[in-house]
Amino acid sequence: MNISKKILLLCVPFLLAACGSAPKQVATKVNSKPKHVARSVKPVRISHIDRDQGAQELMLHSMSLIGTPYRYGGSDTSTGFDCSGMIQFVYQNALGVALPRTARDMAAASRPIDPSRLKTGDLVFFNTGGSSKYSHVGLYIGNGEFIHAPSRKGVIRTEKMSNPYFAKRFIGAHTFFN
Repeated sequence: MNISKKILLLCVPFLLAACGSAPKQVATKVNSKPKHVARSVKPVRISHIDRDQGAQELMLHSMSLIGTPYRYGGSDTSTGFDCSGMIQFVYQNALGVALPRTARDMAAASRPIDPSRLKTGDLVFFNTGGSSKYSHVGLYIGNGEFIHAPSRKGVIRTEKMSNPYFAKRFIGAHTFFN
């Protein structure tokens, strides 16, 4: 075995260990009790795009994805999407706006709004029993409906906000628009 293969074999365990070692939370001590502090997420505010025109673009891009398969961790049309991957993809492709990757971080980067003020292009968050309060996200498309990538039934589809499953788990509306 040549020297470069030996070096590669020695490095592989360290590279693999590094992949899973990035901390998601930092533990700090406050009054001798551990407190978990989430990593900071920069706010995203859209003020350079006309709200109505941006909303229309978001809706059109998201509707073109209906029927695309669900895939955990997915973020493109060739392999499928999970809920936050779909939102991230639509905002990037429709408006050129980069969003955080997870539903939790999208909630942190956006601005909460009263659900009665929901407009097309806003985000709707749900607690579907995941490890985070914000375990599912959809894009509001108007008329009491949203589009999302659910793991159940496996494809991107629209849903009514009044659907009993989602109505019971709805935890908030947010926007990136000013």
